[in-house]
Amino acid sequence: HGRLETTVPRAKELRRLVDKMITLGKRGTEHDRHQIEAYLYKPKKVVPLLMDTYAKRFANRPGGFTRIIPMGNRKGDHAPMAVIEILNTDEPQAEVSFSYLIRSLASMQIASETKIVDHALNPKMEDDLVYANKRLFKKALEEQRSREKFAFKVKKAINNAQISAEQLQEIVDADMARAQKVLDRHSGKKIQRFVEETWPENTPTML
Repeated sequence: HGRLETTVPRAKELRRLVDKMITLGKRGTEHDRHQIEAYLYKPKKVVPLLMDTYAKRFANRPGGFTRIIPMGNRKGDHAPMAVIEILNTDEPQAEVSFSYLIRSLASMQIASETKIVDHALNPKMEDDLVYANKRLFKKALEEQRSREKFAFKVKKAINNAQISAEQLQEIVDADMARAQKVLDRHSGKKIQRFVEETWPENTPTML
């Protein structure tokens, strides 16, 4: 799949190894092939991938062939987890980062109940906050900077995927519809009704 979920320290160490192997594959000399075969456990499957597929994909890219996406902490030992993936310049929409962006936009659209792509691409600070007191203005300024950073990510995703803002909005709408079905299926009222039907007497509180 070109991606793997593991702990953050292992992902960072794996990134060094993957970038090195892809760099050797891009060079394509016989000596580089021997270096790859000496390091890998199953070179027959990986060498053609490195020296053909990835060499062509990253022909004009000097480095940075992987991306690490934090996934939160693992249950139990609370270890920080992450997904490490090889960049897919041929199909940007297949990358985990694009899926997370769509999920974030869909969540924002569910909360705001308005079309979110245009709003995300053009973040604006409310006029009344400009004349607010210093504390409120500082907080509003920080939120505006966060929105501008997110707008940059959205614009970058649109450029990489070579789609328009309208097409991105359609993808977000489809993902939001799927997410809304899940929310309706597991809404708090239904959970509470299930609890009341299961324990009619002394119903426990759902916290």
